[in-house]
Parts: sequence; structure tokens; C-alpha cells
Amino acid sequence: MKSNKNSTRGFESNPVELGEADSRINFWKLWGANIFSNLGDGLYQITLPLLAIHLTRSPARVAALSVMLSLPWLIFALFAGSIVDRFDRRRIMLWVNGGRLILLFFLTMTVIFDFASMSLLYGMALLLGMGETLMDTSLTSIVPSLVSKNRLNWANAQITAAQTVTNTFIGPPLAGYLAGIGYAVATGISTVLYAIAGITLTLMNGVIPISGKEEQQQKQQLWKHLTHGLQFLWKDDLIRKLTLFTALMNLFWAGWGALFVLYAVKPGPMGLNEFEYSLLLTAMALGGLAGSMFCEQIQQKIGLRNTLVLDLLGTILLVGIPALTTNFWAVGAATFMAGLGASVWVILVASIRQRVVPNILLGRVYSASRLISWGVGPLGASLAAIIAEIWGIRGLFALGSALSVGLLLLFLKTFSSMTLKAFEDSSIQSPKNEIN
Repeated sequence: MKSNKNSTRGFESNPVELGEADSRINFWKLWGANIFSNLGDGLYQITLPLLAIHLTRSPARVAALSVMLSLPWLIFALFAGSIVDRFDRRRIMLWVNGGRLILLFFLTMTVIFDFASMSLLYGMALLLGMGETLMDTSLTSIVPSLVSKNRLNWANAQITAAQTVTNTFIGPPLAGYLAGIGYAVATGISTVLYAIAGITLTLMNGVIPISGKEEQQQKQQLWKHLTHGLQFLWKDDLIRKLTLFTALMNLFWAGWGALFVLYAVKPGPMGLNEFEYSLLLTAMALGGLAGSMFCEQIQQKIGLRNTLVLDLLGTILLVGIPALTTNFWAVGAATFMAGLGASVWVILVASIRQRVVPNILLGRVYSASRLISWGVGPLGASLAAIIAEIWGIRGLFALGSALSVGLLLLFLKTFSSMTLKAFEDSSIQSPKNEIN
């Protein structure tokens, strides 16, 4: 595994340059902005599908909304990574929040005046998804600049916990409740939350952009700059394999995410109303929160490989249990385990990437990994729509559960406990500048 101890340029990975106090304060300001931004995400991501099923009951048209939300990771991810590695990452987040504020305000007005249509929702989903590529890439690239490497698991857990609580714990039931009052209420509150997130980001101090000299060199070789992260990812055996397994799991998650609303909300088989559906999704948030809180303890107890396996087990349950039963509690338990597995996977894979990748490449490698792992989202949602039209949504879930078992067996064959244990041992570094 290549070392990156001396790979520090522009937005430095060593927090000493900002000072310990500034690093600590900036991290918590970033964390606060992340809370408000992700709560806004949680509201619109639930509100859009609920609004869609009131406009159409076609599985293909509803699934197309998920396609549009995830399509930017396929068509825009490399550009997002290049942008994040060129400019001040905090300012990028500010601009994205401002853009999403305008989009959600416009959507709110169209709902109030009854101009909403599926075409409008598709356009909104695409633009909001493009904002997400920039926001997520900026966020994960800033973290190593504010904490030392031995605290990356901790920092990523804090970020993931905040995202889980707001995006999938508070967001879904709140969105269901607000949508019951009026869809414009839900989208309008998202607008306000993005404004608060932007204000919080402006309070950060000492964020250093990429140096002018480095930026000038990068502008001279745009295509090389765009693809450098993808090249780095593909050459690194561990990151490449983890990215590919993330992509394969996301095929099942994309299919589930695209059509589960039709399965759960009446007149679907589970017969839930909007608020009950939102409550069901909080089970996933509870699992994600548990994973965020206990990720390090779980890893220390069962090892890195077995902790990563929890996500594959969660994926099997996520798609498999709805194929067997419509029982609210059984499906809720499956979504809880899926949330727990997804949370620990995100934390551990992010920390691995942040340890291995030079800071100047973090945005591009992250976006390249999302290009592959999230770029399959449109494919997963599209395949799910086709299969559901032929065999029904329950048939889709049954097929997904069988294939995901095969994926688990492939993971166990690909990764040995000794290989990942060696990486864990090589990643241990002496404490420095810890954030309390």
C-alpha cells in the first residue's frame, strides 16, 4: 500500500497549520452545517417520491425519479471531484447550499400554484443530485484537513451519525408529517434549512484553498486532472475492490429505493399511509445511528473484514424480508440491520480512502469511487422497474435477495481476514492534535 505521509499541498491534511483550537472549532461548525443540510436533504428526498406517486402509479415513471437523483454520479462525478480539488472546499459547499435553496424555493412555488408535474420533478431531481455530488465530495475531502489520521474513524462516525439522524431518522417522519399538511410546507422548510446550513459554513475560519500555482498547473491539463483520481483508484487494489463491491450492493439498494414506496404505501401490499411509511424508514436510521456509535467497538471486537460483512448481510435482509412478508415489524427489523451495515461500511471505507489517498487527490478519488459505486444507481433503478413490470415488486425483491447472497460469498472469497488485518496494523499512527 502506497504511503501518503508527505502528500500535503494546498488544503493541508495536517491540522497543525490551522492550529488545534481552529481545527476543533472548524470541525464542529462543519458538523453543524452538515446537520442542517442533511435534514433538508431528508425532507426533499422523501417528499419528491410521495409527490410523484400522487401524480402517477407507474413503477417505471416513479423509478425514473430515482434514476434522475442518482444520474449525476454517473455524468458529473469526475467534474465534481476536479472542482473540489481545485478550489476552496468550504466555498463550494456554500454555493451548493445557495443553489439548492433556490431550487427548493422554486419547487415550493410550483406546488403552491399547482404546477407540479413529473417532468418538473425529474428536472429538480437531476439538479439536486448534481448539488449532492459537489456537497458530498467537498465534505469528505475537508475532514482530513481538520483531524489527524488516527482520528478519521471517529470524525467520519460523527459525520455519519449526524447524517443518519437528520437525513434518515428525523427527516422521513418529519417529511411524512409535513407532506400530510402540504407538500409545499415540506419543500419550504427544506429551503430554510439550506439557508441555515449556509450561514453556519460562513462561520468557519482558516479554510485554505488549493494554491494558485497548483491550480494553474491543473488547468493546463484538464483531462488528466479529471481522470487522475480514477487512475489512482484503479491502481490501488484495496480501494478498487471495495469500490466495486459497493457498486454491486448499490444495484440492490437502488432497486429497493426506487420501488419500495410503491410496495409500502397503500394501495401497495403493505398498505401504509405516508406517515407510517416514513416511520418505517426510521428503523434504517436507528440502525445507521447504532452503526455510527459502535463502529469502532465492533471493528475492535470482530475485525475489519467481519465488520464490513455486516453491510452485505444487511443488504440481503433489506431486499429479502419484503419478498417473504409484508409484516411491518419484520420489514422494520430488516431495514434496521441494513442501516447498521451501511453505516459501518461508509465509515470504514471512507477512513481507508482518507488514509491511503493524498489530500490533493481526495476529491477526485472520492468522486471517481462514487462514479462507479453510485453511478450504477440509474442502472439498478431501471432494471428494477423492468423486472417489477414483468414479475411484480415482490418478485424483484426475491431475485435481489438470491443474488445478494451470492455477492456475500464472493466478498468472503475475495477478502481474507489476514489481508485486511495487515492494512489495519499498517494504518496505526501516533496520536496528534486530537479533537475532543
